Amino acid sequence: MNRDESAMRRSSVETEGEALSHEMAATAARAASEMFARDVTIVDLRDLVSYTDYFVIASAETERQTRRVAEEVIEKMIEAGHRPRTKRIEEGTAWISLDFLDVVVHVLTDEARDYYRLESFWRSAPQEHWPE
Repeated sequence: MNRDESAMRRSSVETEGEALSHEMAATAARAASEMFARDVTIVDLRDLVSYTDYFVIASAETERQTRRVAEEVIEKMIEAGHRPRTKRIEEGTAWISLDFLDVVVHVLTDEARDYYRLESFWRSAPQEHWPE
């Protein structure tokens, strides 16, 4: 294999990897939206950080609802073949975080989301608002 073929193969793999991580983010966003999460947003962090490609951020009214949204996201991601590396789902928490490596899902109560303002923190990153 010559150098050009090697570069083309590497580019193809990166493109496939990028497509997979976006598909993962879309799966998580869709699952959250279908469980009535509000203001679901995909934040593209690929050019800004090395530890993940996307954040998916979603809101729910109560801590109980955030837990239900997170459980639905986990279920749909596992069905699609993506297992969480870590998950932090504790009783009585206003912020649930699910780490799928290339995608990190944050489910917050409305109050917590307003307080932490993750989208504002990453305002230079491209953001896609998931249709409700």
